[in-house]
Amino acid sequence: MEFPPVPARRAAPRLMGVDVARGLAVIGMFAAHMWPRLLLDERVFDGRSAILFATLAGVSLGLVSGGARPTARGGRGRVVGGIAIRAGLLIVLGLALQAWNPYLLVILPYYGVMFVLALGLLFAPRAVLLAAAALLAVVAPWLASSVPVDAYGDTALTGAAGLATQALLVGAYPALVWTPFLLVGLAAARSDLTRTRTQVTLLVVGTSAAIVGYSARFLPGASSVPWLDPADHEGMPAEIVGSGGVAAAVLGLLLLATTARRAVTPEGQGRGGAAAVVRTVLRPVAATGAQPLTVYTAHVLITAPLFTVYRLSDPTAAYGLPLGHLVVAVVLTLVYATLWQRFVGRGPLERAIGALSRPWTWSTGTRP
Repeated sequence: MEFPPVPARRAAPRLMGVDVARGLAVIGMFAAHMWPRLLLDERVFDGRSAILFATLAGVSLGLVSGGARPTARGGRGRVVGGIAIRAGLLIVLGLALQAWNPYLLVILPYYGVMFVLALGLLFAPRAVLLAAAALLAVVAPWLASSVPVDAYGDTALTGAAGLATQALLVGAYPALVWTPFLLVGLAAARSDLTRTRTQVTLLVVGTSAAIVGYSARFLPGASSVPWLDPADHEGMPAEIVGSGGVAAAVLGLLLLATTARRAVTPEGQGRGGAAAVVRTVLRPVAATGAQPLTVYTAHVLITAPLFTVYRLSDPTAAYGLPLGHLVVAVVLTLVYATLWQRFVGRGPLERAIGALSRPWTWSTGTRP
């Protein structure tokens, strides 16, 4: 079957604030995996980095499907098909990475499932997206808490039912519980992220949600109400609201910081000012965020032998790795990403996944 040729669309310029936020999310997940500490000690990057990553996944879905001007009906089939293929590839890659590195909780398989769940709402109005996110923020934790699990947090169900339950409600990043973050990101992308009003709204509403979510633990009797627990990876409404708010606020702040208009002198000459300095300083982080799949995959591959050697050398070692490993990993990642973007361009895995998810371009030579 051959698809008819379609006119090439001019690619929208990248939003530096989105790339910086994604880069921070990836580096935050580095820290969550490698920072030396006792297993149950919670740090600011625990859980929240992955939630920022999931929220930005929704932003990406919104941008590839047209942003504030969604793809016309005639082209939506290809968009949905491409995202579905991409989701399948992420699931396969994620499962392979999890098998290679059992020390980490790899998010990619759940990420792929979330993509599939979001397809039905991909072109829904913003009000519907936000209503669905709010509904899932309440219903999904209730469903998850009703699933019987063993001491290791695994469901006793077997077969297809067990696999679906593990992916949607019980796993490390239960897709149904995490889909609200994806939907909020999708709604943000539909609101035109280049507008100052959208950026300020993300910052203000996100900050307010974070305050509400994290303040829930101080309510009378909150310690006996699981739904009011905002701790990382608990998947409770308080965490969804609080950490989701942090993600929205971070995105809004970084968009504001990196898209500020240049000042103009009385002579009419542009003057970069503080915004130009901010963009220059954050460029390595943005380069990292422009190829998150490549960087994250390399992180999972490289840390597996490091964790193995560390555990064999000291079986009583705390969770994570010596701090120097994290520092070296972050520095090398920033240097690599900056140089690769400067001299090569798109990340290798991003390029490969992009090509594989658009099979209709293979015979025409269209750039994916």
